[in-house]
Amino acid sequence: MTLLSEESIIESCIKMAEKGAGKVSPNPLVGCILIKNGEIIGKGFHKKAGSPHAEVNAINDAKSKGFNVKGADLYVNLEPCSHYGKTPPCTDLIIKSGIKNVFIGMQDPNPLVNGKGIDIMKRAKINVISNIKEKECIEINKIFVKNMKEKLPYVTLKIAQSLDGKIALKNYSSKWITGIHARQFVQGLRFRNDAILVGSNTIKKDNPELTYRGKKKKVLKRIILTRNPATFTEKYNVLSDEYSSETYFISTDISKSGYRKMLSELYSMEITSVLVEGGAFVFSKFIEYDLFDDIYFMIAPKIIGKGISYFENFEITNLNKSKNLRFEYSRKIGDDILLYYKKNK
Repeated sequence: MTLLSEESIIESCIKMAEKGAGKVSPNPLVGCILIKNGEIIGKGFHKKAGSPHAEVNAINDAKSKGFNVKGADLYVNLEPCSHYGKTPPCTDLIIKSGIKNVFIGMQDPNPLVNGKGIDIMKRAKINVISNIKEKECIEINKIFVKNMKEKLPYVTLKIAQSLDGKIALKNYSSKWITGIHARQFVQGLRFRNDAILVGSNTIKKDNPELTYRGKKKKVLKRIILTRNPATFTEKYNVLSDEYSSETYFISTDISKSGYRKMLSELYSMEITSVLVEGGAFVFSKFIEYDLFDDIYFMIAPKIIGKGISYFENFEITNLNKSKNLRFEYSRKIGDDILLYYKKNK
């Protein structure tokens, strides 16, 4: 018999849920484990949007191995859904299956659920224990939590820079500031997001493809902020490749309300997360308007001298108005250094 704590089992659910990263949007990341008589009898996670939920996969996994799930304990990092969407409510299956105890990492912020799933199971005489490793469960679903609470996409800034804080030479040349390992890490960031956003100068100066080039299949939406979409033709890679239909040129005023309206429009397109990759003007506005959630600084061991700074269009006259970030972690990636910060709310 294996004795596992509630916390360690929920941690395992979180690790399984991570397998769905980049594939389940606009849904949350969910992992589920079934235990009976002290032994794990079934596991499952949500694999992609529209497919069976983690609880369904875990129950089916147990049954496929010949286990009777009646009287089992179910562990899941997010409250089971109680409404009809693309799939039936998980609470119905849990009740029908005769699950005895349900252990939940966090309550679902979706107003269609938000405690209703817990209430339904309790009324069915299921013992429900919630808020286990809640902080960690919120972190893995930080995109979904913001989506539900603010009806806006989660915004990440990715800044590749030299040691002296430059993102490009004075002539705007910026290709390969960081090394290959850092660039591979960025591909992972792209995979986890729904869209990449850049300003028009980034397209005109660098002519990037803005695609995911990893091993898994992923087509990103590409958002270009510009005041004059008509100036872009098929000479630019974002309009000449096979994914050109996923390129959107958005004209917006540069005020805070204009940027916020733009993000709201992206969310209405079911874009739940946006990776902002440049340039200096766009970075500055997202910082100035507090319209970002976290920042990845990729720092290369290069000194450029005169060049383009990433926030050169952002200026304060009082240190009390500076933007304070919350440090999360650092990591060495090849010869480069990764610094990860969140907005200090």
